[in-house]
Order: sequence, then C-alpha cells, then structure tokens
Amino acid sequence: MSEIEHMGEVDRHPGVHRATEADEEQVLRGLYGEPDQYGVFQGVEG
Repeated sequence: MSEIEHMGEVDRHPGVHRATEADEEQVLRGLYGEPDQYGVFQGVEG
C-alpha cells in the first residue's frame, strides 16, 4: 500500500494533538506558546 492510500487515516486518533514524548510538550510550548482550552497548540498570540 502506498503512502497516499493512508492519507484518510491522518489525524483520526482522538489524541493526535497530544505530546507523544516526555519533552515534546515543552518543545511545543516553546515554539507555539500555551495550548488552547482543548490542549491544541495553535501558534497564535491572543
């Protein structure tokens, strides 16, 4: 199966926006600031 055939599976996991490594959340916070009320890093200032 080719990569393009897997595109329908992208971002379907309910925890897709959660950090997968212990330090990933720290890196995301440094890059994008605090996550929104749903825990999603939007990368916008507000």
